Amino acid sequence: MIRNLVMVLVAANLLFFAWSHWVDADTAQLTAVAASARKAPALPPTPPAPPPCATLGPFADELMAVQAQQKLQAEGWGLLRRDVQEQVRDGWWVHVANADAAGQARTLNAIRRAGINDAFAMPDDPQFLVSVGVFSDENRAEDRAARVQRLKLDALVTERQREQTTIWFDVPGVARETLSDGRLATLGIELAQLRIEACPVAAPPPTVTDIIPAP
Repeated sequence: MIRNLVMVLVAANLLFFAWSHWVDADTAQLTAVAASARKAPALPPTPPAPPPCATLGPFADELMAVQAQQKLQAEGWGLLRRDVQEQVRDGWWVHVANADAAGQARTLNAIRRAGINDAFAMPDDPQFLVSVGVFSDENRAEDRAARVQRLKLDALVTERQREQTTIWFDVPGVARETLSDGRLATLGIELAQLRIEACPVAAPPPTVTDIIPAP
């Protein structure tokens, strides 16, 4: 009787031991699965920085552009030409606005009596403007406006713009600071009307979804 009881207790202990290990193993597997599910996805690698590129322009004259190109290429610079449509300065305009056609005629007569003979009325202008000159130099335009203002007329100076095809030269592999370190002046390239900038960033190629709408 006692022997049977001991065997029952031993069997019960063995069953409990096996059950407890099975439960611990299952819990560990569930914990590992949950931990892996919580792991954040790996971030994509940071793309490398684009190579340096400097650009020189704008050249509004074809001959000046060709001469600068020849000088730079003779020094070993590799150039890429870009033709760009942009707004360029076209001088400063002095003008006087009037309330009506009668005021426009009085303004024109007063300006001409003061010895400014290149003034003329703008026909069919909604502001009844009188043009008092276009100047390539801003100081000369301001002087003309001051002369007209002494006649008790409200003369204004505005900058004129026009669209023109300009030429830029990109220098791949060269930083803007390198191109602007003074060596262009030693080559005889005048920078008074030119700028040295970083090359424009090229637009990324279109993806499939940019071309074909997704269903």
